[in-house]
Amino acid sequence: MTTQSPPVRPPLSRRHPVRVVLIDSDRSVRAAVADLLEVDPAVSVVGEADTLDRASTLVAGTKPDVAVIDPRLPDGDGLDICRTLRAGGAVTRFLILTADIEPGAMLAAVDAGAAGYILKDLSELALADAVKAIAAGQSRLESHTAPMLMRQARGRGDHRPAAALTTTEMAVMLLLADGLTDQQIAKRLVLTGATVHGYVTRLMRKFGLDDRGLLAAHTEQLRAPAPSTPGTN
Repeated sequence: MTTQSPPVRPPLSRRHPVRVVLIDSDRSVRAAVADLLEVDPAVSVVGEADTLDRASTLVAGTKPDVAVIDPRLPDGDGLDICRTLRAGGAVTRFLILTADIEPGAMLAAVDAGAAGYILKDLSELALADAVKAIAAGQSRLESHTAPMLMRQARGRGDHRPAAALTTTEMAVMLLLADGLTDQQIAKRLVLTGATVHGYVTRLMRKFGLDDRGLLAAHTEQLRAPAPSTPGTN
C-alpha cells in the first residue's frame, strides 16, 4: 500500500509575509498547528511533510522563512534537516515543536541550528508569535521552565533558584558548564554577547556565587542524577 504525500498548501499571498512549512509525522498535529498559525494573517503555511526525506525536499524546494519540526520522524532525526541546511547556508530558520522536555534534547536542537524549542501544548501555545519572532531573527526558548533541573534539585531537597529557572537560563548554565565562552553561547542561542554576560551575572547572583567557574561546577551538580533514597527502587 502506498502512502499519499502530505498536501502542499496554496502559494504565499501578500497578506502572509512569513512563510512556514510543517514537518511532523502526525497528520492531525499538522492540521492543528496549521489552524493555530493561520489564525494570524501575517503567517502562511506553504507546505507539509511527514518524513525526513520529504521534509528535506520540501524545505529545499520552498525555502520557507521558518520550518516547524518535530524531530521524531519515522525515517530519521528531524534535526538532521537543521544541520544539513544550516551547513549549506540556508536562510530558513528552524523551530522545534516537541513533547520532549529533557534539557539535553533542547541543547541538541540549539546545537543543530534551531532558533526555537517549545513544547507541544497547543492549548496554551502562542505559536504564531514564536514563528514571527524567529522569522525576525530572534530566538524562542522561554515557553517553559527547566523541568529536569527542577526535579533534580527537589530530589536533593533544594527548593531554591533551580526551581525557578527559565529555559534560556538553563541553556546558558548548561552551555557554560560545557566550557563555552559568552560569545559561543550567544551564537548557539541567537543572543548578543552582552545579553549572555547579563544572564551569567544574574545566575551567579541567584545562586549566591561570585565566579562563573563555580556556577559551571554547580550546574554539573544539578544535572547529575539525584542519589537514590534508601528503601526505594
